[in-house]
Amino acid sequence: MADPATVSNFGGNITFTPRQHYSPRSEAEVLEILKKHRGQRIHASGSLHAWSAAAQSDDIYLTLEHLNSVEVSRDSGEPIATLGAGCQIKRALAELDKQGLTLPAVGLISEQTIAGSTATGTHGSGRHCLSHYLETVRIAHYGADGEPTITEVSGDVELAAARCSLGCLGIIVALTIRPRPQYFIEEYLAVYKNLSDVLAREFDWQLTQFYYLPWRNDFLAQHRRETTNRRSWLAPLYRWHWFLTIDIGLHLIIRFLVQRLRSPWGVKTFFKYFALSLVPRRWHVVDKSQDHLIMEHELFRHIEMEIFVRGSELAVALDFLRCAFVEFDGQRGFDDDTRAVLGQFQLLEKLNAPRERYTHHYPVCVRRVEPDETLISPSSGGDEDFYAISLISYALPAERAGFVGFCDFVAPAMTALFHGRCHWGKYCPSTPQEIERLYPKLPEFVAVCEKFDPERRFANDWQQEVIFPAK
Repeated sequence: MADPATVSNFGGNITFTPRQHYSPRSEAEVLEILKKHRGQRIHASGSLHAWSAAAQSDDIYLTLEHLNSVEVSRDSGEPIATLGAGCQIKRALAELDKQGLTLPAVGLISEQTIAGSTATGTHGSGRHCLSHYLETVRIAHYGADGEPTITEVSGDVELAAARCSLGCLGIIVALTIRPRPQYFIEEYLAVYKNLSDVLAREFDWQLTQFYYLPWRNDFLAQHRRETTNRRSWLAPLYRWHWFLTIDIGLHLIIRFLVQRLRSPWGVKTFFKYFALSLVPRRWHVVDKSQDHLIMEHELFRHIEMEIFVRGSELAVALDFLRCAFVEFDGQRGFDDDTRAVLGQFQLLEKLNAPRERYTHHYPVCVRRVEPDETLISPSSGGDEDFYAISLISYALPAERAGFVGFCDFVAPAMTALFHGRCHWGKYCPSTPQEIERLYPKLPEFVAVCEKFDPERRFANDWQQEVIFPAK
């Protein structure tokens, strides 16, 4: 047990001081902690590479970095991986790669733990979110007799709940997932004026992610697809170029404009005339899957909100976002018809309220996600693909009022107009009423929670508020 100390998340927007902090080294130790603190509220976190209050705990707080094993066995010839809850994605990828395997979906960053990423519905591009692929989830909780126990969840509604649970069922200690053989991806970058031109190429380039570039209204697409070709001889040069110019250079420029100059004019000028000069277009490069799919977004502190919309709503959602950028930059972005619709949802007053000016300063990343077999992941339900729209700010933590005000308008507006769902692990201002409307299977999720944790010892204050508001 560690002495109580203030804990901060990666973004610096969430801080808390748990009453007691543990880092158990085994499942048995987890059960001992539950036994010792029976009747108290207990919560676990992953790597804290998130921006919502999902990991916050003022009571008994567990970090599971020591439960980081990676074990691969064969089931009827097919490999299955058992991962400790505290195993970071980058460790899982490295260990699986030694056996010629990889995860079935890979996100933009690899700092998260496997339990934290799946519990919040973290995703990659062009496939289901990682939660969808879980075969079993091992959860420490209190049994019907009140004693600490571990249940391995493996079927039907309970598994659909456990795959993306926000930690509300108990303490996740391990999970199993079927890895796939390591594969290669071909990638090239191209710029388009129209969204339709980007989407028209997704049929052949299924793993594409693209960026809407504010203040010039272009789209930069990272076209990606699986290939049987070998790694390109240009791949190392491409990796270094991307790392130095995008992961480092682009972010240093943006940080300078936002944190030092504090110049809206500089931001808009950079995007209009200079940003694309950093991009290595027309290179067709083949590289190992995770080398193409993962970026180094953890190098510089930032804050992020991500909203999921269905494919049929993507075009109008991005156009709404473009108008919101203009509006919050101090000009008139929305036309009279849009303002009338906002008025119907009681959002016009929020739009017209006095606020700090906000000039958006980062490319808007858009990724397609196939619908998941979960109950409450942001891409769950239906048979239509979702698109995750990421909004990122590199403003200093003390200077984020403009971004927060922007998100506090955009999130409910996109929920009302396009049924947009906020990512559970990003900045998430959704209300209980919105969540109830967005997730038709929420009652089933709550019922599973009632079975595993009838006294709600494992949900923190934020989860109590947004998932269980009636109790």
